[in-house]
Amino acid sequence: LWAAARHVLPKDAPWRTDAPAALRGVIALAPIADFTVAEELAVCAGAAAQLLGGEAKFAERLPYADPTLLLPTGIATTLVQGRADLVVPQAVAESYADAAAKSGEVVGLTLLEDVGHFPLIDPAADACAVVAEEIAQLAW
Repeated sequence: LWAAARHVLPKDAPWRTDAPAALRGVIALAPIADFTVAEELAVCAGAAAQLLGGEAKFAERLPYADPTLLLPTGIATTLVQGRADLVVPQAVAESYADAAAKSGEVVGLTLLEDVGHFPLIDPAADACAVVAEEIAQLAW
């Protein structure tokens, strides 16, 4: 999500690009896509705050990293999320999809029943087949 948004980073960001990445689209698997909601829910023991350098730097660095604040990107995006995910709850993905809609961008949100966090990357799991199908859709 962040790589697809580099062209909309704040103007002073050293990672900002002048144009969107040459991506056909993004498929994000159970992403921590809204850092504020993730912190409110204590997702992954505060992983978003840790990524940004801790609570003292969280608010300052949020505009440079939080996918919900880097919308719209203009790049096709789909989130795939298990409804039974206890690691990154579906509320995080739903919040990103809501923020995208408010920014005028359409984002796909595929919610899988009875699927936790890891089956999305397990080649033997049915959920992984759904991920493969989402990727295949980008190819056409």
